[in-house]
Amino acid sequence: MEEAGKNWSDGVNTVNIERRVALDERQRVAEMSPAEMRRLLLTSEVTGLPNRRAFGEAGTAPAVAMSDLDGLKALNDRYGYEVGNDFLRSKADALREVGLNAYHDKGDEFLCRGNDANELIAKLECARAILRNRIVVVEGINGILRLTGGDFSYGVGNDLDEAELRLKQHKTKRETDGELERGKLRGIRLLHHAERRAVMK
Repeated sequence: MEEAGKNWSDGVNTVNIERRVALDERQRVAEMSPAEMRRLLLTSEVTGLPNRRAFGEAGTAPAVAMSDLDGLKALNDRYGYEVGNDFLRSKADALREVGLNAYHDKGDEFLCRGNDANELIAKLECARAILRNRIVVVEGINGILRLTGGDFSYGVGNDLDEAELRLKQHKTKRETDGELERGKLRGIRLLHHAERRAVMK
């Protein structure tokens, strides 16, 4: 039995479109050179940064950092995954702008490498300032959203284990200071929402 208000053919069309996209993607990959294939394997699809595999292949570094974007799940739940992805891209841009050797691990997690822990900390704080003041504009089927106030926690250490420990400590401090509340959009503000108007035919 068909659901009320739903055209069964719409579902068929959606499946056909998804299959076409998947076929086109397989063909695109098949036509890649070995260098292009390797670049794809070492790059985050969402942010364009090198990924965790690239971080591992780069070897050891005197100092490393691990950081988490605030409230990604809450962003996705409230506004949709495209908004969350745009904040991930905005964070990636901020890390690049301050000259960090940055990698997108997975989800809300990013890694950085450097020669000095204090230099990493200074650059990460600069990136936080950039992200907090950046306006993220997302255009979707429901209209245009303008949000600001993104932020992240981080930890720096001699290896990833120490960096992860420092990250947890930074999160705890920010929670105590009222800057961060797990599962909540603390700090992120919706500046404007312009609904998309239906086009009359």
